[in-house]
Amino acid sequence: MTEKAMEVVGSAVAQEIVSRGFSFVLSSPEKVSQEDLIERLEMAHIKLDGALERSRMMPITIMASLRLRKKLKDVFKECADLLGKARDRQNVIPSLRRKVMHAVLPSFIVPNQDVLSSSAVRKFELYANEAEKFVRDLESGCSLSHYRFLNPLIRHLLEGKNLSYHMVQGSQTCGLSIWTASVEEYGRVARLDFDYKDRRAPLRNFHLTLALRLYESTDILGVTAKCLQSLGPRFKSLADVATGELTQVCTQDVSYYDPVCSVIWRNVVGLTTGWSPDPFCCIENGPTKPCANNINSSELTGRFPQEVMFVSFDCRFSASDCSRSSNDEAHINTIKAWPPLEMAVSFAPHLPDKHQRGSSLHQSEEEIQTKAINCFIRHPERTEFRMFWGSAHGYAIFHVQKPVTKARRASKRRR
Repeated sequence: MTEKAMEVVGSAVAQEIVSRGFSFVLSSPEKVSQEDLIERLEMAHIKLDGALERSRMMPITIMASLRLRKKLKDVFKECADLLGKARDRQNVIPSLRRKVMHAVLPSFIVPNQDVLSSSAVRKFELYANEAEKFVRDLESGCSLSHYRFLNPLIRHLLEGKNLSYHMVQGSQTCGLSIWTASVEEYGRVARLDFDYKDRRAPLRNFHLTLALRLYESTDILGVTAKCLQSLGPRFKSLADVATGELTQVCTQDVSYYDPVCSVIWRNVVGLTTGWSPDPFCCIENGPTKPCANNINSSELTGRFPQEVMFVSFDCRFSASDCSRSSNDEAHINTIKAWPPLEMAVSFAPHLPDKHQRGSSLHQSEEEIQTKAINCFIRHPERTEFRMFWGSAHGYAIFHVQKPVTKARRASKRRR
């Protein structure tokens, strides 16, 4: 065969290969183009975005629903990342040129660098369908009729009502207030304030503040009682008094009203996001796991009910009662002149502390009163003493205040 004939044959073979390549690319029904996959992925991305936006401020009242929304949010981010990579790749190599190269040339010369596959896109399409079903379930569950079989207290709170209760009996007054808000990612949350005063026994006075999530299964008075009993041995006698008063709250005497003050609403939101910055802490893997971020448990893990994000307990104590073992007569006489000291303890079970202070929580609880008294003796001019405890999963603040007496106020004015 002549050289010219060989050139003709070679040219014909090359044309046949290119022709078959074009024919395969353009006619194969099984091969899905990257353009088609990108369009399908865009549609799934839009559906996921719409479902998350519609569910954003819905009062989610079931823990499993919060966990599902977290999963869908992670899927949405994954879908957005993959879509971005596919679009970037699409802009690098023009579509037709890429098809021809893959069809005609061997894979070891032009490896398949397509970002998307049919199976990956199908996965996101399934998630998008689940997201739309999730929103429909939420919408049907958020109707007022859905709550009609629940306990009256939690039913009204889930409907967005606030609660007020006040009782006066002789020298004693007792008040209970609950404010609610719907917070993105957290669902329905509440701030609870429980106050008790006895004019004849001021050392029995206390004030409890809670910030907690509200679920359909929440027994809010039961959760409050558990928090009181979990304050520690130093507060056992007061916790027993508070629990007794709480059990006497008559739900028939409770009044409900619509939210009217934006300041209180902002306070509820601030308590929620400030003291529990990760909305999925301890719920992503279920309430039995210590934390959604797999952080090691601490002394606060499991101490309070999972839905509780903040606990604050204010009370008074006698410095003389805490210093009975002291043999220093001068100190004893000094302490006797003091009015009752005011103490506040605050716990944030889901708040991480960057410093992770080394002392144990139990030790801090045992030492706070003694250390505060010794500080006030050594530094008579001081009126406040604070201690902090922190871990990777939990934070606590102890604050003791020495009230300024009338004699000391007069002395300051004379100066």
